[in-house]
Order: sequence, then structure tokens, then C-alpha cells
Amino acid sequence: MNRNYASFLLLVQVTLCALSLAQDTATSAAVFPPVRPQRPHGSPLPVGYDMPLGHQKESDGPVTEYTEDLHPQEFWDKHVSINKPAVLRGHKQDETAFKLWTDDYLRATYPDQHVRVELKQENRSFGAWRMTLPDFLDRYKTENIYAVTVLPEAMRHEVKVPTPLLCGTFRKYLQELNLWIGSTGTRSVMHYDADHNIHCLLAGRKDFVMIDRKYEYKLGFGRRPGYVGSGFSKMNPDKVDTVKFPGVYDVPWSHTTLHPGDCIYIPGGYIHQVRGFGRTMSETLLFTPFTEDFELGQCSADDLKYTTLKDVQIYWTYLGGDSDIEMGYMNPLLLRELMISALKEQKKKAMTQETFVKFFFDSTSGQAQGDPIETYTTYIDVNGTGKVTAADIATLPINNLKEIARSMDASAVSRKLAPLTDARPSATPAAGATATKTEL
Repeated sequence: MNRNYASFLLLVQVTLCALSLAQDTATSAAVFPPVRPQRPHGSPLPVGYDMPLGHQKESDGPVTEYTEDLHPQEFWDKHVSINKPAVLRGHKQDETAFKLWTDDYLRATYPDQHVRVELKQENRSFGAWRMTLPDFLDRYKTENIYAVTVLPEAMRHEVKVPTPLLCGTFRKYLQELNLWIGSTGTRSVMHYDADHNIHCLLAGRKDFVMIDRKYEYKLGFGRRPGYVGSGFSKMNPDKVDTVKFPGVYDVPWSHTTLHPGDCIYIPGGYIHQVRGFGRTMSETLLFTPFTEDFELGQCSADDLKYTTLKDVQIYWTYLGGDSDIEMGYMNPLLLRELMISALKEQKKKAMTQETFVKFFFDSTSGQAQGDPIETYTTYIDVNGTGKVTAADIATLPINNLKEIARSMDASAVSRKLAPLTDARPSATPAAGATATKTEL
């Protein structure tokens, strides 16, 4: 440890003790955005040292808000095309799930559905596991667990598709819908995701700190492999070490608070940190950053009427009886486009086993779990000719593309769930434990 830094830590211990009560009070009051604290007279502490993210620099203002439905074209022009977040106030208040999804309703209506469950407090000895929805609902308010799961197929008819995604290219690239259920205050790490998403709150409250990714180098984000589209900061968002991360003082940020029925659009690659309060339930609809230009197509008033997830194509779903609850895989349509683009870049008329192996390893930096030769012979060269043209790739079945995506994924092993009958880890939090998870 740097000697000056160690001396500094010793010097501030007494001051931290003096400020701890004030900090706890501010946290419980949940004032957001926080008022930037002033340095106590004579204190060696920098402003905002060891305080939650947001206390180091005042917010630049709220995220742009809409109280009326946002047309898909306007959504593209003003937000998606320029990676700008947006809040849709009250957008889910007419949704069936919003009106009905109490714990009692879910327990009675979906007794046979399974959800993917994690410990709130990180424990590297255990990964995710699965539980029946009623079992989870019976336990999550008293144990250190929360659900983050692909929405079961049987529940899709009660979930509304956000209006901005109902037309054109958006509708074509809908990827998966994740359901989040937690019981007590949670904090996410500061992070960004590969995909665009619209996150909608059904119960509770969530506060968002939103930061443009161009500032990640100031915020403790580590280097990430080229095949990984997401990233997270090593900074503790509950107690920011401004000596270790002084760049936080220079980073502009915006804010918003979601209440039940509200949604936020979070662009792919946009840094955010989330704080949840009370019992929270939310939906996250992922849609892929596409490589083509946005096309609205035919988008009539009828197309923009209330539409459920059951009425649109979602590529990654969970059917009762599936062995795994699959989350976070690549959109198969995007994978198709990338394969065709690779042919053009390599100036090849057809994809051979050799050219696919190159594409496979270039795309994954050698970190994929699958066998590229087996993947090629089984799911791409389905006729056994040894040559697959762009036209052939354009007609590959969606299920083949999904198998290719599974093979190319670097995190496939970590997504495997313990069977329902396996012994589960102790879900009782240690005394004084805090919950810090990547919520979005």
C-alpha cells in the first residue's frame, strides 16, 4: 500500500466515526438526488469521501421524461440513435401484470413455474439455482435471496410490450424479458450492459445514477476482453473512495427515480448504478443494438395498440420443463448478420469450416465453450457440402442460430443452474451484511 495513502486512512478514522451517524441518517431518508455534502470544518476528508455515489458531485439534472407514449420513430431519433436515456412515466399502469402481480396472485396462478435465484450477498462458492415461484415467494422476504430470471412463457400474456418498441426494426430485435423480484433495499455495482433495455418498475422504488460511458476510465472500470460487451466498476458505490478514484469529481451524471408503472430506457453501453427500496418487482426487456439502419416500416395506429409479449417474437424464452433458464445470449438475427458480414470482410463467396473457425475465434477471443468444428458441421453446413453461402446463412433456422450462439458464448458454464432437487446454500444473511448486486 502507498505509504501516504496508509497514513491518510489512519488520519481520517476518527472523522469517519463522527460522520457515520449522519451518513446512516441520510441513507435511510433516501434523499435523491443527494445534496453534495460540505467538508466539515478542519476535517482532512475530501468532500464525499466514503459516501454513496452521487455525493461527490451534484447531478447535472434529471433524465429526459415523457408522460405520453413515445412513437418508435421519435424514440429512435431522440434517444436510441444517440444513446440517450429516457424515462417513460406511468407507461405500465395499464398493464395486467402491474395491476395483478401481488405475491398471493403469483403464488396461486403460477404454482408450477420456476425462477432463477441468486444470493444477494455474493458467495463465489455458489452460482444461481432454481426454485418454484411459490417456494421463492415464501422465502425471499426473510432470506438473503432474490430472483433474476427469464420470464416464464406462461406469464407472457400479462406483460405489455413498451409502445416505442412496437414497430419496425425495434420489434424485429426483441431479445428477452427478465423478471426481477427482491424484498429489501439493494444496491447494484456501477456497470453497463451490451444490449439496450427498457426497465419497468411494477413495485417499490428505484433510484438511478446515469453516466456516459466515455467517462469509464475515471470510474474504476477494468479492461474487458473484446468478446465481452458489458463491464463493471471496482468502485464501491456505497462508500466511494475518492482518494483511490479522484476522477469521480469530474464525471457529470444525471438521475431519475422510478415509481411503480414507470420505465427507463438504458442504452447499451451506458453506465448506471441502481438503488432499490422496499419490495421491488421489475421487468427488463432487452433489445439488440442492431447493425442496420432503423426502418419504421408500416406503423399504423393499430400497430401501436396494447400488445402483450405473447403476441411478439422473443428469441430467448423459458418454457416449463426446460433444463436451463437461459439468459444473456446473443440475438440470433444479429449473429446471422455478423456471419454474413464476416464473409464479405474476408472476401469469400462461401463459409467453409476453416473460415467459420476463424470467425468463431475472432469473435470470442478463444473463450467460447463450444467446439467450432462440431458447431459448423451440425448447425451451419447442414447439407454437408463444405461451403455455405451468404444466401444459405440467410435461411438458417432460428433454432440453428440459437445453438451457434450457445456454442460461441463464453459464459455458458456459469449460466448452468443447480437442479431443483439439489441442496441449496444457506440463504440467511450474516449479521450486518449488505446486498450489492448487478441489478440491471
